[in-house]
Amino acid sequence: MFFNLLKLVRGLIQVSVSEKYAREFEISLNSINLVRGKVISITFILMELIMIISSLILKKGDMLKPPYMYYGVMYVILIIAMIIYLIIYLNLEKNIPQNGTSIKITGIIFSITLVSWCVGISLIDQLSYGQIIVYVVAIMSVAVVPIFKPTELFIIYLISQALFIILLPYFQKSSEIVFGNIVNSTFFLISSWVISGIRYKNYIEEFNNKKIIEEKTYELNRVNKELEEANRKLEKLSKTDSLTGILNRLVFDKTMKEEWERCKESLEPLSLIMVDIDLFKLFNDNYGHQAGDDCIRQVAGALVASAKPFSDIVARYGGEEFVIILPRINKEKALELAEQLRKNVEGLAIPHAYSFISKYVTISLGVHTLIPSDESSIEKLIRTTDNALYQAKKKRNNVIYY
Repeated sequence: MFFNLLKLVRGLIQVSVSEKYAREFEISLNSINLVRGKVISITFILMELIMIISSLILKKGDMLKPPYMYYGVMYVILIIAMIIYLIIYLNLEKNIPQNGTSIKITGIIFSITLVSWCVGISLIDQLSYGQIIVYVVAIMSVAVVPIFKPTELFIIYLISQALFIILLPYFQKSSEIVFGNIVNSTFFLISSWVISGIRYKNYIEEFNNKKIIEEKTYELNRVNKELEEANRKLEKLSKTDSLTGILNRLVFDKTMKEEWERCKESLEPLSLIMVDIDLFKLFNDNYGHQAGDDCIRQVAGALVASAKPFSDIVARYGGEEFVIILPRINKEKALELAEQLRKNVEGLAIPHAYSFISKYVTISLGVHTLIPSDESSIEKLIRTTDNALYQAKKKRNNVIYY
């Protein structure tokens, strides 16, 4: 039995929070005790004012006689003390993290003051009733209202109990009642200390669990963000051509269907431009594949930049071929853009000494426009545009509308 009790006491005293959260835990604990200290101060100020007013009304002339005079003095003392503590708490509240030590010390002194005052009331009660109910209630209240470390509460209880035991014989003449009051108060004191220790331990466990949950949540959010970022990258990779960084064939096929349906519903024109780099095999064979890849990237960049005012849908169709979808663009504007694309690519001035067309890399373009309907199809639009490109490639560095 004794060893079990010792084990319980040791468990209450040794309980602690993780070192990395010790500062945050202290701030949290001080915040709770400060708020409760203010509430208790205000409550006792109001209660004692009511007690004084009630005594003046009910007791009238007896207020100047013992023991009522003693009660009256005690009420006034407590009101003054609570006002002082309330002012202190209000000042400490302005910066809780910085005033941590002051809040802790104030809380301990506040509790000692309150319990000692209750000791005084119970001692006065010995003159008439012989009861210690006020002191016992104070002991239990200090155990359940604020949250103290077991060692801190032990100091509070030790001081108050010592004061009670020393002064009790001067107010209570019956040795049997003195003994009974000491036994009862000690029993309540030990029980309250254990209860407070359990509450403190539970609060630490709740705090630790809360921080564990926060850590897990943070880690989960971090992993989710990484997954989201990875998914975005994968989605981007699935939509873009690995060499040029522009849209790939799959995106072109999907977008072509979407724009076809939109233009069909609104009865608006849909234009398509197909582009091919002239004499690219000669360029690639003589300058090398690395230079060929660089050439394709530069041409792709020029096409995207030039088509920007008209369309965002520039895709690599395959090899050195590109396609540009132009929704709601008529024939004239499509031809105008195609010619501008041709000039801008030649303006890149990419050397091509093996071309019999120009000393720079050039492109040929096929263009076609129609208003989508049930009588036409995407396949027909692509096929017709490809025929136009075929005719343009015969002439080289040219734009052909078919």
